[in-house]
Amino acid sequence: MVKNRDGDEVEIPPKDEEEKMLEKLVFGDSEGFETNLRKLDNLYDYSSDEQEDEANVFDQAERDDENSSDEALDEVQDEDLFFFDTQGDSKKNEDDMDVDGSSDEENDSSSDSEADEEQADAWEDSDEERFNISLINSDKLKKLRKEVTDTTIDGKSYIRRLRSQFEKIYPKPKWVENYENEANSDSEDSAYENTDDEDDDHSKGNTNAVLEILSKSPQFLISKQLKLISPNKISISRLKDANHAKRSKSAIQCLSFHLTHSLLLTGGFDRTLRIYHIDGKNNNFLTSLHLRNTPISSCYFSPLNSDKNQNLVFAAGRRRYMNKWNLSSGEVEKISRMYGHEKYQRSMEYFKVSPKGTYIGMTGGSGWCNLLNGSSGQWVNGFKIDGTIVDFEFSHDESFIVIINSAGEIWEFALSEKTADGKTQNEVIRRWNDDSGIGITKIKLGGAKSRWLAVGTNNGVVNVYDRSTFTPDKNPKPIKSVENLVTTISTLQFSSDGQILCIASRAKRDALRLVHIPTCSVYSNWPTSGTPLGRVTAAAFSPNNEVLAIGNEGGKVTLWRLNHY
Repeated sequence: MVKNRDGDEVEIPPKDEEEKMLEKLVFGDSEGFETNLRKLDNLYDYSSDEQEDEANVFDQAERDDENSSDEALDEVQDEDLFFFDTQGDSKKNEDDMDVDGSSDEENDSSSDSEADEEQADAWEDSDEERFNISLINSDKLKKLRKEVTDTTIDGKSYIRRLRSQFEKIYPKPKWVENYENEANSDSEDSAYENTDDEDDDHSKGNTNAVLEILSKSPQFLISKQLKLISPNKISISRLKDANHAKRSKSAIQCLSFHLTHSLLLTGGFDRTLRIYHIDGKNNNFLTSLHLRNTPISSCYFSPLNSDKNQNLVFAAGRRRYMNKWNLSSGEVEKISRMYGHEKYQRSMEYFKVSPKGTYIGMTGGSGWCNLLNGSSGQWVNGFKIDGTIVDFEFSHDESFIVIINSAGEIWEFALSEKTADGKTQNEVIRRWNDDSGIGITKIKLGGAKSRWLAVGTNNGVVNVYDRSTFTPDKNPKPIKSVENLVTTISTLQFSSDGQILCIASRAKRDALRLVHIPTCSVYSNWPTSGTPLGRVTAAAFSPNNEVLAIGNEGGKVTLWRLNHY
C-alpha cells in the first residue's frame, strides 16, 4: 500500500507479464547471469552464421575495391606501388614480420642476446592471437593494408601495424633521440646530435654532421643529356618538408642548395642559418648558426673550393657587413672591406654569388653595383648605371653581368678580359630597355649560355626574352609576356637546364606558377587549389633539377619532386 498526494492509501496491482519482461531486459535476472557465465569460454568464438555473414561482407567489399582500384591507383605515388623483400624467403608471411622487417622467430631467437638493450613487454594478452580484424570494413583500417589482398589479420599483426603507423605520424621526441645518442658511443650515431647553439653569435660548436655528409654521401648525378619536358602537363609529387625536424621561427627569406651534395641552406629574420640533409624521406637537420645582430635577407652556398673541402656559406642582412661561415673549420668572419666605396654600399642585405664563386655582387646606392672577391671578400670592381639599381644577374660562365634599374633600362657589362663579342673587361656589351618599362622588381638568366632572360614587374607580368635573337641595332622584344599573376613578382628561378621558370609573389597566398621554356606556357595542372604553398617567399631548384624547394611566410619549406627528372 502507498499513499497518493491526497493522503489516501492506494493498492499497487501485481506485475503483469509485459512489465516482468521489461524488467528482465533492463536489469537482467539470476538465470540469465548464470547462462552467460557458462558461455564465457566461447565469448570470442564466431558462430557459423556470423562467419557466413562476415564472409559475404568481405566478398562484397573486395568487389567494391576491384571496381574502384583503377581510380585509386591514379592517386598513389610510385614508391607506394611496390616494396622490397629483403628476407630472401618467399614462403614467410609478411604479417609475421615485425615493424623493422624481422620475423617473430628471429626476434625470439635474438631476444636473449638483446635483453640488455630492449626490455620485454610488461604485459601480454593471450587472446590477441584469437582475434581476427577486418581491414576493409573501415576507411581508417584500410591504411594498414600492405597488399591489395589483405582483408583480415590477427591481433599481433594488427598491433604491429598500428605501432608502425603511429611512429610514421608522430616521430620520436627530441629528448628520446638525445638520450639514445648519449647512451651510444658510436660517433656516427652521435654526429647528428651535435649542432651549433643558436644562442651564440659565433659557430663554436662542431659541424661534424655536415662534414660527414660532404665526405661520404654521393654527389648529385647531373646528366648532360637534355631530356625535353612536356609543355602541357607536369608530373610532380610532394616529399616530406625540408625543415620538418626544426622549423624556422620566421618567414623563409632565402634558400640555397649545395652545388654538389644534397644539402639545403635556409635563412630568415630569426637570424639563424640552418642546414638540412635532403633525401626526401628523413631530411635530417644537421647544424645551425645564430647571428645575433643580423636578420638574414640573403644566404648562399659558395661553389668556390667545394672540391678542396673548403665549403663556405655567405649570409647578410640589413647591415654594413657580410658573414662568411667556413663549414670545414667552423669559423665565422665578417666582411666589410669596401676600400673607399663605403658610401655607395650602406647595406649588404641583397647580394648574389656568381655561378663559379669568383665574385660576390651587391646592389649599392647611387646606381652602383659592387663586386667582391668570392674568396677573400675584398672589393675588386664596380659598375655604375643611371637611376636606382633593382636587381642584377651573373651569366653562367661569368663572362658578363646584367644590371637593371627601376625604369626598365638594362645594362650588360663584360666581366672577362675578352668576350665572344670582342668586348673587353668593364665595357658595356649592350644597353636596352625592357618592354614593360615600369615597376621592375626582378631579373633572372637561365638556360645554356644564359640564353633566356626573365624580367618581373610589380603588376605580376613576367617578360621572357631569348638572348640568341638579340641584334645590336634593335631594342629586343619578349617572346612572351606571362600574365598569370596579378601581384608583385618577388621570386624568379630557372631550373639548371633552363626548361622551367618558377615565378611567385609573396603578396598573395599560393601565388606561384611554373612556366615551360621556350613555349612560355604555364602548367595548369599544378599547383592546384588544394596545394599548400601559403605566401611564397623563396624558391630554389636542386642542381640536378629533381627537387623544387619552396619557402613560405609561415617558416615552412615544402619539397616537390619533379618526376620528369
